[in-house]
Amino acid sequence: MTIKIIGTGVGHPKRRVSNDELAAITGLETSDEWIRTRTGIESRLICTDETLTDLSTTAAKQALANAKLGADKLDYLIAATFAGDNSTPALACMVAENLDVECPAVDVNGACVGFIYALDYAAALIAAGRAKNILIVCAEKMSAHVDFTDRSTCVLFGDGAAAVVVTEGKGLEYINLGSVPDSHSLSLPNRMTGNNPLAVGAEAEPILYMDGRAVFKFAVNITQQEVTRALDGLHLTPDDVDLYLLHQANGRIIDSAIQHLGISPDKFPRIVQNYGNISAASIPTLLHELVEQGAIKSGQRLLLCAFGAGLTYGTCVMTWE
Repeated sequence: MTIKIIGTGVGHPKRRVSNDELAAITGLETSDEWIRTRTGIESRLICTDETLTDLSTTAAKQALANAKLGADKLDYLIAATFAGDNSTPALACMVAENLDVECPAVDVNGACVGFIYALDYAAALIAAGRAKNILIVCAEKMSAHVDFTDRSTCVLFGDGAAAVVVTEGKGLEYINLGSVPDSHSLSLPNRMTGNNPLAVGAEAEPILYMDGRAVFKFAVNITQQEVTRALDGLHLTPDDVDLYLLHQANGRIIDSAIQHLGISPDKFPRIVQNYGNISAASIPTLLHELVEQGAIKSGQRLLLCAFGAGLTYGTCVMTWE
């Protein structure tokens, strides 16, 4: 017994910001052409008055409705995020409160790989008989963490939430998680001293730092490595996979994977142009859009692959039921 996904949903901020508007708002020396040619991003959604709990609850309710499952039937709630609205309680608990459910609720911090980590945990819980129906919510409010005076990072990210309902099934064929520990190339310091009068040293500024060149190199290499490993592990050819759902961080990373693997670009759907990098919410948002468009049919094989801070990575292959 493995798992299958029976419902998807999204929660989006209402404010869309184009590249040119972002340049005007921030006063940065950048442009639509500069951003588009380097990243493939044309616009992103940014929170104004929405909280991450708001977006997550919207996504959760839509996923449950699409699954035709009442919230009272949930056995577990997992939220993938690196920073909910509060340090505690967990984002999962806040969503559970809004859904009026009392099942176990916990956050997972796998950065941009959070969705695949959550799928792995859900599969283990279901295989162990600990749960039957699990809600996974992936949500990030990147606009609260990037430095809007740094054009190398603030142009890359957006905000959003996506959710899936997972239950017993036979869809999951392969999953692999891993990390190449690196706490410096991509990090978000936390203010940890508060008003402790005994604390020594200055607090770190809570702004996302990224060594773009190092992260890009890791992303390109690990994506190619993980896709090849998954195909070899299942004795598949690239054409045996119908769709490759890669983390939507940068169009150039996706282009590199396509070129290296020699696979038709038609098998690599994209939403990075419309959302930028929404971290853990990236792949489930893409998945939801494909489901809504009718682009995913029963029996099709999907390969999901992501990378993120840590540096983490994860890949899974599933047949859509």
